[in-house]
Amino acid sequence: MPQSADSVSYIDQLQTKLNRQWTAIQKARLDSGTRRTELRKIFSLRNSPDTSLVVFGSVARAEVTGSSDLDWILLVDASALPEHKAQELSIQGTLADKKLIKPGKSGVFGKMVGSHDLVHEIGGEDDLNSNTTRRVLLLLESLPVDGIETYRRVRRQILRRYFDDDRGLFYGSGDVRIPRFMLNDFTRYWRTVTVDFVYKQVADRDQKWALRNAKLRMSRKLVFASGLLQCFFCHLDPKADEARRALRTKDNSVLTEYFETELSMPPLETLAKACLIRNVKPETASNIFDNYDRFLAILDDEPKRDDLEPAQSHDALRSSAAWREVSEVSRPFHRGLVSLFLRDDNELRDLTMEYGIF
Repeated sequence: MPQSADSVSYIDQLQTKLNRQWTAIQKARLDSGTRRTELRKIFSLRNSPDTSLVVFGSVARAEVTGSSDLDWILLVDASALPEHKAQELSIQGTLADKKLIKPGKSGVFGKMVGSHDLVHEIGGEDDLNSNTTRRVLLLLESLPVDGIETYRRVRRQILRRYFDDDRGLFYGSGDVRIPRFMLNDFTRYWRTVTVDFVYKQVADRDQKWALRNAKLRMSRKLVFASGLLQCFFCHLDPKADEARRALRTKDNSVLTEYFETELSMPPLETLAKACLIRNVKPETASNIFDNYDRFLAILDDEPKRDDLEPAQSHDALRSSAAWREVSEVSRPFHRGLVSLFLRDDNELRDLTMEYGIF
């Protein structure tokens, strides 16, 4: 069910239920709103019927802190035209003029991306790591600055590919209907991120190792957890009842509409929803959200973030107070996720064991 603009968010509901005050999460949401407004104002004159400027990362997750990166692509849903390259260069120039932080050097972001490979190259040799990353994050962690119809159209076609090609949705036995093709792509993305992390620590000679590791333990893991929950909600969420009934008549259009709405939520909102609608212990929810709040506070503390930024030996990191704090929050956060998926709620545990592992 979509949350209206004036409704109380799942995070706010959970915060009230647990009698907590997650100040860093609240600040990040406010700062994200400011950054989004700024970006839309900067690019308010862009008007292209077949492209969309899409941002990822902390801006899309509503987790902006003082030194947040700006990852973006120019999403193109049309035949290749010279004008598209001109738009890409214009965006690059505008962001440079505004002194907004550039995306990383991986080549995944900061460029023009056509919709064809995102929709039609799911799996196989031509589905490069960069293509998988863009596709999965387009669903789990993205926000259109403009061209919202283009953005929605491409996301809808990706969802259709996941569902049209998933025979288990239509012909599976029993009452469980999990979008396993989509779930496996989300899982592949997560494993790709973890493997790439080790490659980068060697290739980049440990530059930004601590900050990358912190994000892997927290924000990257959060995104994957939200993707798993979205797949399991297809079976567990009462609001997906109509979509499940439609699948019995080989109709996945209702399921597509359901996911379009649900995937518009930031990952933290998805986890808060799970903590509210499932049998999740207060301790589990507190472990997840108390420690994620502390993590965002670390990233928003300039001296602490500066302590994590430079290349350091592992021995040097042992004396870093900021790194110790990251370790202190990442362990209970991980335990909270383990309890959420495997301990507190029997149905969620069974789905995780049945679909999330093998």
